[in-house]
Amino acid sequence: MIRKFFLLIILLVSVCGFSQEIQEKNTDSLYFQGLKFYKNQEFKTSLAYTNRGLELAPEYHDIRILRVRNYWALDMIQNATSDLEFLLAEAEDYPGVRELVLRQTKLLKDPETALKFLNKIEETGSLSTNSRILKSQLLLENKQKSESREIALELFNDPDLDEKDRYLLQNILKRTISNEIGINYQYIYFSDSYNREAWQTISPEFQHYFNRTAVIARLNYNDRGYQNGTLYELEAYPVFSDKVYSFLNVGISNGSLYPDLRTSASIFVNFLRKFEFEAGGRLLHFSDQDYFSAIAGLTMYQGKFYLNTRIFMGPEINDQYTQNYQLNVRYYLNNTDNFLMLRLGTGISPDESTIFTQVQENPGLEAYYSNLGINFTIGPRHIIQAGIGYLFEDITSEKEGDQAIGNIGYRFRF
Repeated sequence: MIRKFFLLIILLVSVCGFSQEIQEKNTDSLYFQGLKFYKNQEFKTSLAYTNRGLELAPEYHDIRILRVRNYWALDMIQNATSDLEFLLAEAEDYPGVRELVLRQTKLLKDPETALKFLNKIEETGSLSTNSRILKSQLLLENKQKSESREIALELFNDPDLDEKDRYLLQNILKRTISNEIGINYQYIYFSDSYNREAWQTISPEFQHYFNRTAVIARLNYNDRGYQNGTLYELEAYPVFSDKVYSFLNVGISNGSLYPDLRTSASIFVNFLRKFEFEAGGRLLHFSDQDYFSAIAGLTMYQGKFYLNTRIFMGPEINDQYTQNYQLNVRYYLNNTDNFLMLRLGTGISPDESTIFTQVQENPGLEAYYSNLGINFTIGPRHIIQAGIGYLFEDITSEKEGDQAIGNIGYRFRF
């Protein structure tokens, strides 16, 4: 009985003490008390102090910010909306306000609800770059691809855009496309040392996006004058997250100009904001012989530049490892579809499907090549690509030759 009496006294004292504290009229004291309870994860008590503080001083922004954080901690996400709208209307540039808006939008997991919040916020003033990127992502998730692409293209043109943001926008822009159909033509001229006719390749293809995964069906027809061949390819780029995606390819051939079976796989991982690492391999099967190449690559996004280095090691032929080293550079003019490109390299990679068969003939050959190209759009649906290249290589141990390579392609989006 005595024990129960003491427990009752303690409870009454606690309630009276709390009641007395909540009657506090010093707003600074209310804020620091609320902050103390918040840090101790006593979110309901902290919320009571912030409510009292805002009754006395609606313009006390730190208390309002603390109340927003209490709402989040108590999973009362919608309750924070009106406070954030008030802060944007009255103190848009107050430290931390824009970051709070961005996080609130992410916590509103339903894209439609989050977009309504952002649209309401936008009525009171402009959104930050990060909020606009998030809006573009939400529009894409809400199947509003054209609106998403419009925002992403506008932001991508900003020369001061952070590399991490540029990387995110590139992924958004890729996902705003549903279908593409295209055709590419390549012409290779050989110097007299080769004693062979020019090679011509024509490659029609169709691309479709299944949500975030691009799948491409391609046919490559190669005519070498004395012989021709066809390679049928199926290619995919599964996207696992904003930082991880992959490349998969399988191809079969009906002739000796291409491998009977070609398989490729790579994984790409974005890290440290502006870098991307690639690791993978290529396996080519000719008749009864397999050729495997390992690949590693590193990409950096720096302003409007895309800088990429790649290394192919293998296959092993006659106890010799073929090797290919290349540097790829892109300079984006005004968006991801309009750019200049440069490739410099030594050796022949298995990705050069038209000319890789030369490696079989002489695995120890030395080859050096360069390519210049441009990719540009005409309106929102038409893409033109053109390029020229030069390849110098050993034909035999005593003879050298060079090649001039030209290509032109067209793609239509729908």
